[in-house]
Amino acid sequence: LRIVQRGALVQQSNAVESLSNVTVLCTDKTGTLTANKINYHDVYGVGIEAAQLKPLLGTFARSASATNKTSEALIAGLEGDKREPVDEVPFSSALKWSALAFDDDAMRGVYVLGALAMLDDHLEISPDVVAQIEQWSDEGLRVLVFAHNPDVITLHSVGGKPELPALILLGVVSLSDELRPYLKETVAGFSANGIALKVISGDNPQTVAA
Repeated sequence: LRIVQRGALVQQSNAVESLSNVTVLCTDKTGTLTANKINYHDVYGVGIEAAQLKPLLGTFARSASATNKTSEALIAGLEGDKREPVDEVPFSSALKWSALAFDDDAMRGVYVLGALAMLDDHLEISPDVVAQIEQWSDEGLRVLVFAHNPDVITLHSVGGKPELPALILLGVVSLSDELRPYLKETVAGFSANGIALKVISGDNPQTVAA
């Protein structure tokens, strides 16, 4: 009753006793510490002007068979057209990348968007690109690489498994992930009560730390 009078809702009364003994709280980031509102921030072109890169990313996001928070942010922030791919590998948490293959004059070949750590075996990354990625990550931005192969239009092996060719980096895209209101005060409250907070996330460690 006293807890309810303080404006809290108790689902299980024995949980109160359990929580009083907690010394470490483990949490994910996206949708828990953040409001799960991802916004397009900026692009960094590699061998291509930003003005040319932006519509490619916008078209890539619009052409996927399914959307997620990332593609929705790109669609909202960038112009582009919806095109029909001839092959596709949808994004998954296991792969941490998505890919589309096109066979038309405007956009031919394989295009891939994903985490650098999962694509670096297929790419060559120059020091200036690494520096840009680190700068954005240190600012707490989510960073993805965008690459292509203009000579290949298939994304699966003979056995039907997702398979990427060698890729050429087109650029890097940054996205902001909005923190929940009063998060700083909440985290400070845990700390003041001697509870250590551990963040478990699949995102870049620099981004999570920032």
